[in-house]
Amino acid sequence: MTDPDTSHRIHIAANDPAFAQKREAAVVMICDAISAVARPMGYTQKGTTWARETANGKTAINLQRSRYGFDAYINLRFVTPDGDLPDDPVWQQGDDIRLDQFCQPGEGDGVVSYLDVHENPDCLIQPMTILRARALPWLDAHHQGNA
Repeated sequence: MTDPDTSHRIHIAANDPAFAQKREAAVVMICDAISAVARPMGYTQKGTTWARETANGKTAINLQRSRYGFDAYINLRFVTPDGDLPDDPVWQQGDDIRLDQFCQPGEGDGVVSYLDVHENPDCLIQPMTILRARALPWLDAHHQGNA
């Protein structure tokens, strides 16, 4: 998880000639962590997206790389068999819901910093715990018709 003010970390990364390689290594670690959580729940991976389909609809977990190149976000999506969003206010705010919607106070903002992952892969424990314990059961409820 990132600190509230990451400008000093962004400066360090922007001036590190090896940052691009560190970022790509971090993406691999993040993807491996998501796979470890998502595959047992029936998700298959294609690139940086994990998908699951049942008679009730399709869900996806997507690792979104920020456009600035320092952070990543874990996004969740559900669509009905017709390809529509569920008729629920939570989905009407956009197609995706970020992992931060499942964070409790003090658990950060759900943003994964490449530098944090590179320096300490254990920083993925918290977002993966949130994904496993809160976000995926919530998505699974959609597959069960209980959402």
